[in-house]
Amino acid sequence: MRVAAVVNDWLAWKRRSRANIVLFLLSLSLAAFVTVAFGWASLNPDPGNTTRYFLFYWVWGLCAVGILLGMAEYKTSPLRKGRERGHLFILLYIGGLLIVTRALNMVLYYG
Repeated sequence: MRVAAVVNDWLAWKRRSRANIVLFLLSLSLAAFVTVAFGWASLNPDPGNTTRYFLFYWVWGLCAVGILLGMAEYKTSPLRKGRERGHLFILLYIGGLLIVTRALNMVLYYG
């Protein structure tokens, strides 16, 4: 139960504005969707499948949308204003996801 309290404190739900919560959840949802999609693609590669390559190229593009939402969330974040730790987590995760998923798309669907 202690871990849940620490995560809840870190997320600072009570100090976030409604807009900040929406931006955070949207960026987190996009990151989760892209992670699950490329996890599935990693388990089921199909080299040379042009249709799937372009589909996952579009899914990769959602990372860029996630970064924009994450930057907006960061700008309105109470964690940033209070100089608290953890406020860049979602941006760092989506940025890493952007790089990894682009590389995965090239490797899984070459040819």
